[in-house]
Amino acid sequence: MRSLRSLALAALLPAFLTSPAMAAEPINIGFFSHLSGNFAEYGTSFKNAIELYLDQVKAQGGIEGRPVNLIIEDDRNSPQEAATVARKIANTPDVVLAIGSWSTTASLAAAPIFTEAKIPQISPTSSHPDFSKQSPYQFRQNNTDDVLAQYNADTIQKQLKANTVVIPYSQDDWGVYTGKATAAAIEKAGGKVLLLESVQPGSRDFRPFISKIKALNPEGVFLALPYQEASIFIQQLRQAGIDVPVGGGIPLTSPKFIELSGKAAEGVVLHSIFFAGDPAQKEFVDAYKAKYGRNPDQFAALAYDAIGVGLEAVRSVIRSGKPLTGEAVREALANGPEYKGVTGVTKYDEFGNVKKAPTFIVVRDGQFQLF
Repeated sequence: MRSLRSLALAALLPAFLTSPAMAAEPINIGFFSHLSGNFAEYGTSFKNAIELYLDQVKAQGGIEGRPVNLIIEDDRNSPQEAATVARKIANTPDVVLAIGSWSTTASLAAAPIFTEAKIPQISPTSSHPDFSKQSPYQFRQNNTDDVLAQYNADTIQKQLKANTVVIPYSQDDWGVYTGKATAAAIEKAGGKVLLLESVQPGSRDFRPFISKIKALNPEGVFLALPYQEASIFIQQLRQAGIDVPVGGGIPLTSPKFIELSGKAAEGVVLHSIFFAGDPAQKEFVDAYKAKYGRNPDQFAALAYDAIGVGLEAVRSVIRSGKPLTGEAVREALANGPEYKGVTGVTKYDEFGNVKKAPTFIVVRDGQFQLF
């Protein structure tokens, strides 16, 4: 009898293994960002959110019954490494979408490779206008720097009531554009920028810069810096006895800024397109916190929407009956309906850009709160 049962099971096994649910072809998606080195917190937020979204997709049976295979690469926030990992992703068979990277510099380095491979690239955070000008295959989830520059000016002028301002900015693609564009927006609104000066990435001693600030006696300081340099800058600013209001842009919405700055961050006002304390985002926030033990930041939210809008485009191609290719997914992204995500509505314009309204937040009692 045992032999008969074994034969019966053996006969059924091939049919089971080749059933539609088991044999469904995976959807290959590439993801790249800096997962090590300076600013790795940003890349980790991306990865966490994308994996959370894919957990939810898996629980729902995949995309039209097909599993999603995520190819993860670390670009170390280096343009050279970004180009290398972009080639690895592009050379992986049947990749139809790439998510990445964090910085404009890394995203720009990868863009020509994905364009040539006809794979759409969605950057959650690249904000320099040049990124989406590369080709019809580049899309972004964040506002462009010209839009963000106006939000920066509103932060320091309208929210903090400072009309004479000093701006330290990071000496990289993002910082140079942001510093100059923010200064122009402040002066257009009737303010005066007393000092606009670059800071080398990785700098740790800002005392000469702070001496200049003390001599100029501005009404406020706007930090166009990543969280690592910004946290040291504000500590040294407060240690020098300078208590003027301080504002910042989206890089400082990472909890890492508060962690590294300590009490010096109290009172800093920022703008964001996502706030974890918003009751409308409770479902996402609770799911993220249950998986990772902390609230999602804006970078997690942007990545969550990037994979969300990307997979909705994939879903629409599958439902249409067309072959699932990068070209077809690009068309679906460019021409798809509005996508309502946790950072607002995504509807790409003809250049792959979006525009989302800001929420102003403040560091109070060691945490982000509505301003």
